Amino acid sequence: MFSQNITVDKILKGKISIIQLKNGFRYGLEAVFLAAFVNGYLKKYKKKNFLLADVGSGVGTISLIIAHKNNGAKISAIENNTHYLKIANENIIKNNFQKKINAIKCDILDVNSHLTNSFDIVVTNPPFNEQQQKKSENELDNYAKIIANYESWIDNSLKLLNDRGTIFLIIPTGLLEKTLISLKKKTGSFKIFPIWPNQKKSSKRLILFAKKGGASPTELMSGVRLYNNQGKMIKKAKNCSDKGILNFL
Repeated sequence: MFSQNITVDKILKGKISIIQLKNGFRYGLEAVFLAAFVNGYLKKYKKKNFLLADVGSGVGTISLIIAHKNNGAKISAIENNTHYLKIANENIIKNNFQKKINAIKCDILDVNSHLTNSFDIVVTNPPFNEQQQKKSENELDNYAKIIANYESWIDNSLKLLNDRGTIFLIIPTGLLEKTLISLKKKTGSFKIFPIWPNQKKSSKRLILFAKKGGASPTELMSGVRLYNNQGKMIKKAKNCSDKGILNFL
């Protein structure tokens, strides 16, 4: 079905193969950095066995990187689009992660009740463009980038968490306020991790995580810079991209 319209790409220095659409939404640094950040968190706090939901998982990039680094991971890759879901299942098999990742067809805007209060960790790289923004001619690209209701996406993602669960998001910096308003209904102990392109430009993306029921003060973390003044990726960022883990603490 997809043979004429896919590519097979290698990430983490060839340790993971990603089948993805040639024309459509393709994984980017956002997915790699979010997965690497979660891996850093799991390593720091020695969390070896956990249930994780990857909300809006697409072809499964985030799930694959987390599964690669964590033997005790049980991951539900939640996706509503049948095209992306089919490729995600192929990626799971190709990388031999059938025992770690289960791809589930589910609309997070109408979440199945049997998934609520089930997960230690929720990870999401949500679509963030509003419906009225200019659309692509590629419907699968639109599906991955345009969201009907951003606040509902956050609210329903939180429903998946168990009582002390943690949610991780990567978002455009301009959505920070809107995201915090949605998160503070059920979570706290916010930690904000900016990602800067270089020394001269402001942050365009950030990783945000919060704990359900958390009450600690909000923390602005040191963040990471991607490139030096010569346009070369700095060592910390490159290690993240190559190894799939960001030692942020």
